Amino acid sequence: MQSEDSVAASKISLFGGFRIEKETVGPLWLTGKRGPAIIAYLARCPGMAATRERLADLLWSDSDSEHSRNSLRQTLSVLRRDLSRAGVDILHSRRELIGLRPDAVRVDVEEFESGLSARSAPELETALAHYTGPFLDGVYLGSNAFDDWAAAERDRLLGRALESFEKLARLVDTEAGLALADRILAMDPTREESYRLKMELLAACGQRDRAIRTYEACRSMLKKEFGVETSPETRALWQSLLSAADTTSNLQPANAAPAGQRSRRPSISVADFVNLTGKRGDDFFARGLVQDITTALSEVADYVVLSALPSKDKSGDESKTPGMLRPRYMLSGSIQRSGNGLRVNVQLVDAGSGHNVWAQKFDGHSENALEFQDRIARSVVLAVTLELQLTNWKVRDKSPPGAPEVRRLVNEALMKYFEMTRDSLLVGIELAEKAVSVGPDNARAQRTLSIAISMGVAFGALPREPGQIERAVELAEAAVRAVPDDEIARCILSFALESSGRIDEAIAECQHAISLNPSYPSGHGDISMLFALRGQVSEAVREANEAIRLGTYDVIDFWRHHGLAVALFAGGDNRRALEAARKVVRTKPGFVRGALYWAAAASATGNNEEATRAIHHCLSQLPHLNLGNVCPGFVPRYVKDHHHARFLEMLSRAGLPAS
Repeated sequence: MQSEDSVAASKISLFGGFRIEKETVGPLWLTGKRGPAIIAYLARCPGMAATRERLADLLWSDSDSEHSRNSLRQTLSVLRRDLSRAGVDILHSRRELIGLRPDAVRVDVEEFESGLSARSAPELETALAHYTGPFLDGVYLGSNAFDDWAAAERDRLLGRALESFEKLARLVDTEAGLALADRILAMDPTREESYRLKMELLAACGQRDRAIRTYEACRSMLKKEFGVETSPETRALWQSLLSAADTTSNLQPANAAPAGQRSRRPSISVADFVNLTGKRGDDFFARGLVQDITTALSEVADYVVLSALPSKDKSGDESKTPGMLRPRYMLSGSIQRSGNGLRVNVQLVDAGSGHNVWAQKFDGHSENALEFQDRIARSVVLAVTLELQLTNWKVRDKSPPGAPEVRRLVNEALMKYFEMTRDSLLVGIELAEKAVSVGPDNARAQRTLSIAISMGVAFGALPREPGQIERAVELAEAAVRAVPDDEIARCILSFALESSGRIDEAIAECQHAISLNPSYPSGHGDISMLFALRGQVSEAVREANEAIRLGTYDVIDFWRHHGLAVALFAGGDNRRALEAARKVVRTKPGFVRGALYWAAAASATGNNEEATRAIHHCLSQLPHLNLGNVCPGFVPRYVKDHHHARFLEMLSRAGLPAS
């Protein structure tokens, strides 16, 4: 038996091909292709284990059960021999289960994915360093089941890498960001978002002509590859570049957002906090607090952060000061003291209108100054991110925020919710549960828990059980009763009602929300989905396009494009439905509902290989998915039987198992 130290040194690399190595020995040589394939598949399974039957079906899909089981036994015997010769003890078997020892191996894909939630550039760079090439690049067995699984994982991980490289490009300086943009385009030359990123970065450093040429290259590529025009977001950026004067572009600092980007990446100026205590020592606390807030905000890729207010010229006009970017928002604050107690007041103001966007007070003690600073900085980032999202949507939150602890928990829950992954939604639900336990009558806490539960079911993070949906409806109804004119709560109630199959009631709530605020993109996006499910295709498409226009590009833009895909599929416009579904999956690979429409639309257009790949993408995330539980288990059912039957038929053709 090997020592624990020698076992723990084994590393499995799946990016750029397959490689297994031991630190004291180096790379190991394994016989044939199927031994490495077994290790690769087990390394990606929950608990790093799978049944013999699953492995046999995966690797010998063209053989009958007896022959495939016999082939598996022989391959495992050879694999154990190869590992034993190298002194590596990572494979174990227990009756019908074959697995790897999780404590004995490191897997590059695991380290890559676990690091992608990082907010700082160095941490994100560390995670992305693991992505050295496509998943299992060059590894093909000739077994349809394994090769399709590997292809689905390859696409999913490529999507995550591209999104994260784009996030990193916005965190680093412009020159490094441009290098990353070029790398992203080399990885996927057909990704429109990557061209737009490069345009934004070129414009930010004054290279407007190159940005315009990048747009032309993007437009030419989309026409050639897909026969489509650029998206409204890309055209809007291009038009802003055409209308901007050359001098304006040259005067912008290197980290400034271009005109077409400012609606998505607003600039925030963090002013010095005023010391009202009269004690000189509190000046240090005030300066440290400003630095902490500036640092925390700078780690969020959604903003351009300025550390001081723009200087004024002699006439007092900021706009005439050469080379300065006028901030869209100004963050300021003050410090007060009473004995050892400190009070910090923070406010965010729209620089153009003078409108007070957000304000909050924080109480703490001078003995724990650093801890107090950290708490304030975290809270400010959470609050500013959420408030600016609402401002972008032209929404004012009408529900009382509640006690500070409830407010903090709700904000943290919403930040996890907006990450929109199965893991983040579970964390968001846990935080929202705590908020409701602290403030059981708080409407914000109630509606936050409701939407987190509903979206958790939509992403497959929670099982679709009657009790879950009923609780989401009850929480949202309580929030609406507490604040009847809250359009946010109305839309959340609509989503919960949709999840329970109560489509007409859900539409009524959406219509109420839109009547309260016609500019609220979520109202239009949600009613688009409901119209699509009811078969009102033209109304659904109109509302989806309106939601996309109003919402510009934000964290739930994928949801609006999903509504468009559902509507277009119901209307039989399969090609456009496929385009919309592809966009959804590229943006949110973990959103299985979107991937199911990708599969159905691909099947309906005759793209059989793509349809099969889409189904394997779904099954890699939800292995128990089948035709019997897909509707309404994971996807809301079309109201009209012929729409529902066609959807299931296309999924069947794509390869979704019957049961």
